[in-house]
Amino acid sequence: MVVLAVESASLGRLSSSSASSEASSSADWPETVRVAVRVRPPLAREVSTEELTVRAPGEVTAWPDDGLGPGPRYSFTFDAAFSPSEGQAAVYDAVARPAVSSTLAGFNASIIAYGHTGAGKTHTMEGAPDGAQRGIIPRAVADIFEHVERSARPGARRFLVRASYLQIYNEVLSDLLKPGRNGLAIREDRKKGLRAEGLSEWVVRSPAEVDGLLRRGAETRATAATAANDASSRSHAVFCLTFEQSEASGGGEACPRGSVFRSSKLNLVDLAGSERLRVSGASGQRLEECKYINGSLAALGNVVAALTSGTARHVPYR
Repeated sequence: MVVLAVESASLGRLSSSSASSEASSSADWPETVRVAVRVRPPLAREVSTEELTVRAPGEVTAWPDDGLGPGPRYSFTFDAAFSPSEGQAAVYDAVARPAVSSTLAGFNASIIAYGHTGAGKTHTMEGAPDGAQRGIIPRAVADIFEHVERSARPGARRFLVRASYLQIYNEVLSDLLKPGRNGLAIREDRKKGLRAEGLSEWVVRSPAEVDGLLRRGAETRATAATAANDASSRSHAVFCLTFEQSEASGGGEACPRGSVFRSSKLNLVDLAGSERLRVSGASGQRLEECKYINGSLAALGNVVAALTSGTARHVPYR
């Protein structure tokens, strides 16, 4: 199963001579976290060990079999649940499109794919570059540039889209678009928020240019074959799109009195999959990678638990 966590919408950067009226619209976009699950078709080795049933709305029932006979049934409820028969378009429309829309409105959003190795996270996030098997990223990019083409007005409303791509491999941050730029440090800026210092950003003007960056990054990203997955991602990957828009409400382009500038980010995260050693058969370097992957996913779980508890005094970000 792939678990998709969608967070939106914290207000992005806003500068305006009438910022108070613009910022007040943020009440229409309350911060939300939605969680959806996608069940892929079972592999041959899984058919006799577990039964999964997707029930509307958003309920998944698991019936594990440990070899001694079926065990008790377990039911889990999500904001949305997708059966193996539901395609990429259904997942995008229900889960990702609202986050993309909030980004276009000037708010930050994140879509995070989580699950065990071989669950289909990369397929869900990337898929094919075109056609029915396009994943969340190419569909989001298409929507963004369709919005730009539809809404841009020369001299009045302008847009700029920038892209960056990083991976976290064995707790080391590196730039997937600048090979050799490793060991990036996380910094916090009052204006820009958290950022990876030294991470390259690329101005993109079309979906084709974004696809080129994705292909280049995929060539650099750490992957390897394991017993559980022929092309297992060994690193967490974060593809970030920064969407900037400026609009002059008076005074013309040369003197944009009352102009508004917005900057928002859409973070698209493909996490490395959690692993059970008896299934993946990891050893040597793969075993070391597995330790880092499982450790970082456990740390992420602790952060989520603290944020949702309502009583935690400390959130263990570090």
